[in-house]
Amino acid sequence: MASIRLRNGSWVADIRRKGHKSISKSFGTKGVAEKWAREIETQIDALQFKDARSLAHVTLGQLIDRYVEEIGAIKPFRRNKADVLRVWKIRYGEKPMSELTGDLLIEWARARAQTVKGPTIAVELAFLGVVLTTAKELWRMPVDPGVVQTARTGLHYLGVRTKSKERERRPTQKEIDDICLYFTTKVRQKVPMEQLILFAVETAMRLGEILSLKWQDLNETDRTIIIRNRKHPTEKQGNDQEVPLLGDAYKIIKAQPKTDDDRIFPITIGTPSSLFPRACKDLGIVDLRFHDLRHEGVSRLFEKGYAIEQVALVSGHRSWKMLSRYVQLRAKDLHRT
Repeated sequence: MASIRLRNGSWVADIRRKGHKSISKSFGTKGVAEKWAREIETQIDALQFKDARSLAHVTLGQLIDRYVEEIGAIKPFRRNKADVLRVWKIRYGEKPMSELTGDLLIEWARARAQTVKGPTIAVELAFLGVVLTTAKELWRMPVDPGVVQTARTGLHYLGVRTKSKERERRPTQKEIDDICLYFTTKVRQKVPMEQLILFAVETAMRLGEILSLKWQDLNETDRTIIIRNRKHPTEKQGNDQEVPLLGDAYKIIKAQPKTDDDRIFPITIGTPSSLFPRACKDLGIVDLRFHDLRHEGVSRLFEKGYAIEQVALVSGHRSWKMLSRYVQLRAKDLHRT
């Protein structure tokens, strides 16, 4: 509760709250002083009050360090998030939080848009926003996460599109056959690219998921396998999912030789990521990515008549909205003889 007192002919309102520096202001009448005090206390209770003095000696770098130390220990970050936070710290780590404004972030976004696309900027702002929101809601610091939204709004007026354009690219069967043949006819080709490609289409798995599969997670009786720590919007660890090995997927796994590595496909992720686009370039195949094989796999499951929940069990998607981005059904496929 604020104290209101008369001093030298003026009414002085004093507000003292834990976690905030004391705030004082003089007014001509007691009623105005009481009204001001109530408004400030309401803002403090709602975590909406910003006092530049209390943030003058707190830097963004300090908030990021604390976020990494406390939150990162509970929910380990993916590589992308860790990299983005490190860049924020390098760029604005010495900046006092009282100087981290929406205008500053808009200028950052304007310059960033010269080198990267809008979705990348949106992700980087989102990671910064999580740090600021944590500081406000968990640590009860008078920071303003709204500066991030101000920057996002500014992107709209700058003509920067923050949503990724949904891809509609599906490989033709001939393209898949040509790429597989390209690799099988290479004498020195040691990476089983043909089997990786066919396995990706059959299972609709991401490349990283395929290369992390382990022999110990294979259930030969049920013809299923467990994908460990599968990508999830909120659960970064422990999201294990058992999926069926449909079509030729089980046969492809059984054809892999066992080595000292416990993985079924003991390959570094960068190898297929570089070999696949090289093959497409040599074959004259335009705008095809390895991840498009996942699109193709999901679409084929729908074309075979599987229901939404059955396809989701294979692909790992949590909602139809998410799943629909990967479904590239063609109009001609709806005709029935």
